[in-house]
Amino acid sequence: MMLTLGRVLADAWAILRREGDLVLRVAGPFIFLPAFAVQLLVASPLALPQTPRDQPAMQAWLEQLSLWGQANAGWYLLADLVGIYGVAVLAILLVHPARPDVKTALVTAARRFGRFLLADLLVSIPIGLGLWLFVLPGLYMQARLIATVPALIVEAPVGAARAVGRSWRLTGGNWWGVLAAIVTLFLAQYLVLAPLIGADEVLRSPGRQNPIILALADAGMALAASAYHIGILAIGLAVYRRLASRGM
Repeated sequence: MMLTLGRVLADAWAILRREGDLVLRVAGPFIFLPAFAVQLLVASPLALPQTPRDQPAMQAWLEQLSLWGQANAGWYLLADLVGIYGVAVLAILLVHPARPDVKTALVTAARRFGRFLLADLLVSIPIGLGLWLFVLPGLYMQARLIATVPALIVEAPVGAARAVGRSWRLTGGNWWGVLAAIVTLFLAQYLVLAPLIGADEVLRSPGRQNPIILALADAGMALAASAYHIGILAIGLAVYRRLASRGM
């Protein structure tokens, strides 16, 4: 039975609906709050100059970006690390055969955090390169590597690299429906984020600052990004359960 868009989305939604309370209790402090704090309190990376072939402008941008990185990159890194840990905790709670409680999941994720971090790097690099090239190749890589986290948990003590390979093999020949589900989620996130990003830029410009509206816009951006990460996790769990249950 092939994985279709409807089947993947239905399975992912069933997971989130059934475990909604658990998802909110874990995702709130570990996924949403770090993203919101960074979005609200830390300056955003500088945008590329409108004339990238202008060498003096590019040189000035690189110098400003270097200063920004020295001042702010550590906070973004910290938020990412906390987010990776939160996703690991949530995945353990949702897919581990023993169905551990929250305390056990927190300890397990901390103990195995190195593997989760390495797996995230091995997945994020090809996805990031693909998104940078033409978006769709990155989403294709995400579809092929979507089952990495559940494989890392269910098939423990498998390592990060083997979990990536396991996902690649599982999704071979069954990635069209997964890709369609990811594209749907990606477009939904874009439709929410695009106006909020524009509002954030306007509200940070001189003479237009409004801290309350800015906080609401930044909360919306963090919520959209968190929902995307949770949705990707739910799709990965649904895909892994469907394909691994066939003995693949």
